[in-house]
Amino acid sequence: MKKIGLSILCGAFALATMAQNVLTIENEKISLEEFKAVFYKNNNNTELTKEYLDEYMQLFVNFKLKVRNADELGLDTVSAFITELSGYQKQLAKPYLKNKEFDESMLIEAYNRMKQDVKASHILIQVDEKASVKEEKMAYDKILAIRSDIIADKISFSDAAKKNSDDKSAINNGGNLSYFTAFMMVYDFESAAYSTEIGEISMPIKTKYGYHIIKVTDKREAVGGVKVAHIMFKSGQGADEKRLNEAKDNINKVAELLNNGEEFSDVAERFSEDRSTAVKGGGLPAFGVGKMVPEFETTAFSLKEIGAVSAPFRTEYGWHIITLLERNGISSFDEVKSDLKRKIERDSRGELSKQALFTKLHKDYKVVNNPNTYTAFRKGTANSVTLGNFTTLKENKSTLLTIDSQAISVNQFAEYILLNQAAGSDIDAMYISFVNEQLLAYEESQLEIKYPEYKALLKEYREGILLFDLTNSKVWTKAVEDTVGLQNYYNENRSNYMWEDRTNATIYSCIDLATAKYVKRAIYKKHRGSITDAEILTAANADAPLSLQINTKKFVKGENVYIDAVDWKIGIAGDIKTKDGSFIIIDINEVLSSGVKKLNETRGKVISDYQNTLEKEWLAVLYQTYSVSIDKKVLYSLIK
Repeated sequence: MKKIGLSILCGAFALATMAQNVLTIENEKISLEEFKAVFYKNNNNTELTKEYLDEYMQLFVNFKLKVRNADELGLDTVSAFITELSGYQKQLAKPYLKNKEFDESMLIEAYNRMKQDVKASHILIQVDEKASVKEEKMAYDKILAIRSDIIADKISFSDAAKKNSDDKSAINNGGNLSYFTAFMMVYDFESAAYSTEIGEISMPIKTKYGYHIIKVTDKREAVGGVKVAHIMFKSGQGADEKRLNEAKDNINKVAELLNNGEEFSDVAERFSEDRSTAVKGGGLPAFGVGKMVPEFETTAFSLKEIGAVSAPFRTEYGWHIITLLERNGISSFDEVKSDLKRKIERDSRGELSKQALFTKLHKDYKVVNNPNTYTAFRKGTANSVTLGNFTTLKENKSTLLTIDSQAISVNQFAEYILLNQAAGSDIDAMYISFVNEQLLAYEESQLEIKYPEYKALLKEYREGILLFDLTNSKVWTKAVEDTVGLQNYYNENRSNYMWEDRTNATIYSCIDLATAKYVKRAIYKKHRGSITDAEILTAANADAPLSLQINTKKFVKGENVYIDAVDWKIGIAGDIKTKDGSFIIIDINEVLSSGVKKLNETRGKVISDYQNTLEKEWLAVLYQTYSVSIDKKVLYSLIK
């Protein structure tokens, strides 16, 4: 009894804590939890004091006042805002619109398959995805008969592939796909290969390409990936005997150079006919199984030690020698999890994930179909849907189905058909897809109720967009576009934009004493108007570029050490020898007294100050308009 009483008391205390409000603006109460969610995003490791909390709360109040102002101005009803928020909402909802248990099982399955390579052959009988039932059966019966003949030893798998397979490469390889691993084949094919025992032939399996039978010839622990460099002499397909012998002789000569101790990268750069890699020492991008022709792959993975060099070998492209640069095993699950998720989304597994979500939603929500309404609608529309020329019938608001008592009308289904129909469409299949889409939309509408963290994040995005839009209108854009207001602000605050004493000077950076002597003579000529700085620069750099560099501008004290080191008197102000032996000559052109900057000389700073003033004035109005109450006791409870 005491335990029960204590539990109730603790629960009540927890609820009271959660219900604490730290801020009230007019009739809107902001809870401590909401404030903490924002505060701790950027202040996890900050030592909390009353002063720091007060400062942060001030910023938070300013933020909330601006958002309230935006709401009352109806900015959340503007189409641009609705479109932008909707886009963010779709992105934020994605992680929640998943069957997480199913997706996790797909990740684990894919990772386990990555740890094993499968070697298999296949025979394909093509079937169009929109084939009739009769065409499907003919293809299935054909491949089943081929399988029976192979099992009965009437024909080998390789010969059967060459004779029957619609995969044209089978003529040359007998259907041999060599080794592959997860994500290299469509999912249904991959699953059949991994579930078939070595030496066995699978039953026919259907993919988007048609019907296959698969013979698994080997399974091994995954070899991972390698990075190699190669030296190649091309022969190419159909090369004559002379060309083949030349390529072979060349590769043997290269092998001799390598055996004599020459660097692989040097030999590759000098001799390899694959010039795109030769300039990189023969280096190729890292690869795994199934990415290279079989002979190249087999040789690459046979090298065990880094730096090991293969014997010369031939592929259909020519003769090669390779050296092993890197060998990488299969990474841990945590390391590849994110990459696996992306692959699953792009792979045919992605569709399975969607179907698993729909199955889950059918269990989570009560879906009640209205068969009579559907039958009546179907009777008048099925043929036109099949032809792809369905047009909207008269208004029909009859309830077609309900999802947790939310009614979905016939009209909504009709609109769906109009958007998605095509010649050959099946109205029953479209209805299933329509129900799934409605379930997904309903689930999305429930996310804020089911997931508080999603609701908080969406609110954060909403308020952020409103704040940006209104601040842009009242502060940022206004300060730039309100030229009259900007000019008035500048006129009223001219004393804030003052030049210090300045000098208009030219700095001549001379590489050596000889250049400095020439430049000094040239400056005297410039003063008399007989030469320009451009001509001085050209002459000084004629034999040795960068002997002279010239920089003319207006300087203030502290901006340049050389300008600070001389007296600001018009004319040559003397020579300065630097530590590296170069010389600096300063020519003072003009001395400018302190004064007010023109607006065009300080426009950026004036705009920034004007924006700050506009914001302060805006906030002053907001504080006069809305009552603000901060519960300091609740706020300071964050200090431990």
